[in-house]
Amino acid sequence: MQEKQTFTIQSLVITLILNAILLGTVFYLAGGVWNNQWTIILVVGLVITLVLWGILQFIGRRLLDSVAMSAATAEAARIREAKAKEPPPVQRPAVAPKPAEPPPPPSNAPAIQILAILQRQGRLIDFLQEDLGAYADDQIGAAVRSIHEGCKQALVEHVTLEPIYQEPEGSPVVLQPGFDTHAVRLLGNVVGNPPFRGELRHRGWRVAKINLPQRVDGQAQEMIVAPAEIEVNG
Repeated sequence: MQEKQTFTIQSLVITLILNAILLGTVFYLAGGVWNNQWTIILVVGLVITLVLWGILQFIGRRLLDSVAMSAATAEAARIREAKAKEPPPVQRPAVAPKPAEPPPPPSNAPAIQILAILQRQGRLIDFLQEDLGAYADDQIGAAVRSIHEGCKQALVEHVTLEPIYQEPEGSPVVLQPGFDTHAVRLLGNVVGNPPFRGELRHRGWRVAKINLPQRVDGQAQEMIVAPAEIEVNG
């Protein structure tokens, strides 16, 4: 577009200059013959100038379009040739994402430690595994007292418990929306959505703190709740 505008201006200036020179030469050679007709000569010269300028415009613009088209064709061919010479992109094999490792299973050691402590200090496992059908109620009651004392002492030493509800059992309770369903179990005729009104049957328990002794035995021994006891005859 810029080249066409430049050509238009330059061709007009050149045509005006050439025709002015031509008309001046004709007027000079004719002498005074056309002294009274200079207006006609000027108009005729202007018309000739415009005609010549139009012819130059037509021919020049076609030449410029042809040159521009040739240049665009050559540039497109050069780009295609450059692309053809480029090496093909390297196809890298897709790497499958590494599957996430499953979390390790929870250890049974703490639960077994608790059982071991209750067995050691209260003989709880022995009592639960015993067949009580062969004993009278007074015999069972006497045995339960010592088991109770030993197991309670074990919990006091290693586990701190606190009630979920501080109110005494039998107190009225209102459960608002969003209550902890893990800490509260609903009983009776449960219909609709909270708030629920009811009566506290059991205050519940939660572990506030647990303090188990550090185990130094290996994985193969952690499933042992209480070792067998053998008295050796010397």
